[in-house]
Amino acid sequence: MDKVNVLYCFDSRFWRMAAVSMESLLSTANPTTQLTIYCMVAPGTKGHRKIKKIVKSHKNGAKLVWREIEPSENPFATPEFSKYDPVTFYRCIPHRFFKDIDKILYLNTVTLIFHDLAELFNMDVSSCAFGAVYDMAPIHEANNEMGAFVRDFSHKYLNDRPYYNTGVLLLNLKRMAAAENVLFETKVPLRYPVQDLLNAAFTGKIRTLPLKYNLAPATPIPPQFSSEEAAVVNSGGHVIVDCYYTWPYDREHSNKLVYETFVKYAGNIGMKPEMFAKEIDKYVPAKKTYVRHVTIRQGKIFFFGMKVDKQ
Repeated sequence: MDKVNVLYCFDSRFWRMAAVSMESLLSTANPTTQLTIYCMVAPGTKGHRKIKKIVKSHKNGAKLVWREIEPSENPFATPEFSKYDPVTFYRCIPHRFFKDIDKILYLNTVTLIFHDLAELFNMDVSSCAFGAVYDMAPIHEANNEMGAFVRDFSHKYLNDRPYYNTGVLLLNLKRMAAAENVLFETKVPLRYPVQDLLNAAFTGKIRTLPLKYNLAPATPIPPQFSSEEAAVVNSGGHVIVDCYYTWPYDREHSNKLVYETFVKYAGNIGMKPEMFAKEIDKYVPAKKTYVRHVTIRQGKIFFFGMKVDKQ
């Protein structure tokens, strides 16, 4: 029996997204994999009863641990970090709350799982703070903004070492606990707060995981990944898909496989794609533009609050 600890961190904005990810996780787990799903959530987060029912409905012995994190328990709830979402830093501190385990696999709420995760969880990170996949930013493209950012950040703050994506993290909780002070001693500008901080704080102490464990399907595979890794994911060998770049419920913009997979697992738990757009829109404010009465929300243009066809 493989025991696998999985961590999700969220608040009421993303509990539905987390629920779908959990459904995909549970549905693809082998009968020999015993999952314990840990949820670090903001006070008053919705969805506890629904998620508990989802976990209980699967017969492989899955367990749920639901832990609300009070502001006083979050060391990142300080003036220095006040402009950032406090929930995003939860993944840095699970060692404070789950002291009876040595290792946990953090998954972004917008991940979809395609295969059992025991092989990933059983990877050795005993000599590292965590394992992660290279970020898929095209660092070899001279004029790509994201690629240029990663290149510059790596050169200035990582001694030209790799820059990792933090949507999937195989965390060594003992090492994270022992080195927690490093997070607060590291002073770098934070454009992508947790990602930049973890990369800078633990550079040289990160195990590189294969691309199949954190694939962004909307992004071309850049050359920092080997041809072997590209061949695996191109042949359908991906295990975890990160839908951060395009919402998986957005049929117009999402990858076809991602959309269909998301709809399947959402349907399994009684949710429809349109429910997610409405929920996200409640919490994500529209961006003002320089054109009067025109705003942008979730990549869509609105005039006086009404959606406008871009064409």
